[in-house]
Amino acid sequence: MATNIPFPTEAYPRMDLPSHRPKEMKVLALGMPRTGTLSLYIALQELGYTCYHMTECCLNHRSNSLINWNQAIDAKYNGKGRPFSGVDFDKMLWRYDAVTDFPCVLFVEELMNAYPDAQIILSTRDLDSWLPSMEWSLYAILRIKRLKILGLFDSTYTRPFLQLIRSALSAWTDGDWKDRDRLAAGYVAHYAHVRGIAQRRGHKVLEFRVQDDWGPLCEFLKRERPNKPFPRASEGDFITQYQYIVFWPRLLSVLRPVVGSVVLYYFAVWVAVWWFEL
Repeated sequence: MATNIPFPTEAYPRMDLPSHRPKEMKVLALGMPRTGTLSLYIALQELGYTCYHMTECCLNHRSNSLINWNQAIDAKYNGKGRPFSGVDFDKMLWRYDAVTDFPCVLFVEELMNAYPDAQIILSTRDLDSWLPSMEWSLYAILRIKRLKILGLFDSTYTRPFLQLIRSALSAWTDGDWKDRDRLAAGYVAHYAHVRGIAQRRGHKVLEFRVQDDWGPLCEFLKRERPNKPFPRASEGDFITQYQYIVFWPRLLSVLRPVVGSVVLYYFAVWVAVWWFEL
């Protein structure tokens, strides 16, 4: 399992939403997860962008990012609540000028509407290698028993995080996230959806594989090529490992109030016994 995780492991502090977006959205990378999105996230940051990825969504959970995305998904896919549009996405994306990975890729048309001047990148991968990679990444996380148990009690991070994964998989499997046979069709449909919307709007799309290296990406974005190798990050290893790292802090955060109450109770009993024995 990977050890040099290329993103922070401590959650960001809660941040208040500003009245205006401090920077324009410049890049919408709308390829499916497990198509090199973590490598692209690192690469875009190297090129000077502040990039959003599922890792950023997790790190921002104190600002209700996971809860907000779940609300957006419920509205779009389950008809619960008002659909997100326009500046609604700035609740989660206000300080970023590039996005990649899910949950953003669940809102292709909405993000193109919200940020019409952003350039479109579509990270791709062979379907035959993508399917097993989903099995040992997102599906593997859903099989971690300790997270399932913690999700019963942790409503701030673990429960909405697992819900977000299940909801994304449900969107790509026509409502049944456990049905792996539908996942391939969901992958093909997603790419057809992105290409179709971009074409109707007259947007150029960079179809990108991490094996393409810096050249096509820098040329498309008109950025100088960095003097270092293109990042290669196995996001399945990193994201799964991150869940093991955050498990104990999240467990402590859930237990702390309970332990505090128990300690206070026994302290009160001890004081009462001491008082009446005087």
